Amino acid sequence: MSVLPLSTRGRCASAALAVGAALLIAASVGHARAPDQPPPPVVTCQVQVEELPAVLRMGGDYQLSVVASEPGSEPVRGDARQPLPVSGAAQLQIDEPVTVCLHGAAYQGAVQLSPGDCGGDQIHVIYATPKPAKLSFQTGALPLSELSISCVSGCPYQTRTVDSFPELPFPRGEHELIVKLEFRARGHRRAVEEFKLTPGDNSVRVSLQRY
Repeated sequence: MSVLPLSTRGRCASAALAVGAALLIAASVGHARAPDQPPPPVVTCQVQVEELPAVLRMGGDYQLSVVASEPGSEPVRGDARQPLPVSGAAQLQIDEPVTVCLHGAAYQGAVQLSPGDCGGDQIHVIYATPKPAKLSFQTGALPLSELSISCVSGCPYQTRTVDSFPELPFPRGEHELIVKLEFRARGHRRAVEEFKLTPGDNSVRVSLQRY
C-alpha cells in the first residue's frame, strides 16, 4: 500500500491551479482540538484521472499529491508525491477538505474534495488539461538575440524576440497545436515554417540563410 503524506498548507504548486491497482492516499493532518474532543471521521474518496493520454499514464512520469484546502494559505513547494497508477485510479482517506493535484511535464489538473462529498461508489474526476506549449528556439550559429518571430497562423503574436515570445495555450479539447511562424534576422533571408506543437516544452529549430 502506498501512502502519500498531506501537506498542511497550500494548493497544487502548478495551479497557483483503465484498469490497475489503485493508489491509497492517507490524507489526514490532524485537527487542532481539545484533548477530549473526538477526531473527525475519516472517509474514503475515489478519484479517477481522465483525458491523460494512455501512453503518458503508462510511462510512469505523472504523480499525484494532496494538500489541505485552507483559504488564504501560502503555496507549498516540495509536496510529497506518488506515481499515478496506470489505471489513473486512486483512493484517498480524508478527514478535512483537500485538493488533489496531478503533476507532469505536459498535463496538469486538480480536484477539490470535502469529506461530505465522498462515500459509496461516487468517483471524483481530475481532468488532465494540457499545459501551454513553451517554445525553445535553437538557432545554431545565429545569436538568439538577433532573431525576430511573428505568427503567420495558429497564434496572434507579431515581431517578438526569443525572450518575449509567450507560451501558447491549447484550444479546449485539443492536444496538438499547428502554428506557422515567420523568422527574421538582420543579414538573413526570412523563413516561414510550420510546426506541430504538443503540451509543455517544444524545441524549435531555426535555420536562416545569409543574403
